[in-house]
Amino acid sequence: MQKLQAQNLQPMELSQLPDSPLISVLVPNYNYAKYIGEALDSALQQTYPHFEIIVCDDGSKDNSCEVIESYIQKDSRIRLIRKENGGVATALNAAYRQSKGEIICLLDADDIWINNKLQKVLEVFRLNSQCGFAIHNVIQIDGQGNFIKSTPMFRRLASGWMGQSALENGGFVYNIPPASALSIRREVANFIFPLNEAFVRNADSLIFRFAPFITVIGSAPEVLSKFRLHGSNTTSQVTLTADSLEKEQVTLERVHQEQKLFLTKNYGAAIADSLTDLDFSVAVCHDRYLLARFKHLSKLERRKIHQRLVTHPNFSNWSVAQQWLFRWGEYLPDTLFQKWFDLIYGQSRLKRLVKWFIDRRFTLSHLSA
Repeated sequence: MQKLQAQNLQPMELSQLPDSPLISVLVPNYNYAKYIGEALDSALQQTYPHFEIIVCDDGSKDNSCEVIESYIQKDSRIRLIRKENGGVATALNAAYRQSKGEIICLLDADDIWINNKLQKVLEVFRLNSQCGFAIHNVIQIDGQGNFIKSTPMFRRLASGWMGQSALENGGFVYNIPPASALSIRREVANFIFPLNEAFVRNADSLIFRFAPFITVIGSAPEVLSKFRLHGSNTTSQVTLTADSLEKEQVTLERVHQEQKLFLTKNYGAAIADSLTDLDFSVAVCHDRYLLARFKHLSKLERRKIHQRLVTHPNFSNWSVAQQWLFRWGEYLPDTLFQKWFDLIYGQSRLKRLVKWFIDRRFTLSHLSA
């Protein structure tokens, strides 16, 4: 296997893809009998035909396996692995061990692909032969398949070599979509797998937090998958609470430590030591400040957290409404801050209207200044 050891962080050299590469679709499933059929249908309807689908059922207690078996009878490109429940990382590892493709694509068992997704992903890899990590835009749907928003999840996507930027930004690369929009070349995947099986949830975060340290990111702006948000999936937290933010902070710390270990193993201690702390990430500063507000800390207790957020170099990239909320909302009592936060971050028609009004008002004031 190719080594990554180097004095400086740099993208690995990739071999040329064959004319018609095999694509391995990894599908971890746990109790998603309700959705797995729709997910498999979306994979089988792809315009690019040279793929295999490896479903790992992680000890489901519903009739998921019966549904999957019915699809295996229809199409020999599908395989099923059954195992005892152990979490998402164990399921992905088991599926990866059985895969043979030059390209690895993830598909969550409750998500849906657009029928040209694999073709577009292949085009991204072909556009830049040194791209080993491909992403694309997604749109959010609810448990019944209805659009939560009519617009794509991301205004822009990460692209290019982001390794050094990630080192300087607490290990973060922004604008990377969820699991069903992630694809990697096998040469890259070999450095990432097996995933740490302690990650019973959020295992895909290890993939998109490691890959930017290995290879160039390529992106397709099109919406190529539907990301389902519903009550039983592990990434469906829509309403932020102190509890959810605290859990997220624990996960981020664990992933950050995994990044340190990954960099030490593959590049050496010097580069691992140059990975900045999490508070160099504006997203972490954002969550830490919200946590301080939701836990009703005093102004004195949250002063450093607030200053770290509003003076962060990336703070100015946020929408005008968000900047005003976090800069001047500091002087509001918690109840009023919560109401303002709900107006800007919420999804109701009134909330969207207020957000639009705030953005427009301050944009026009800047133009006329």
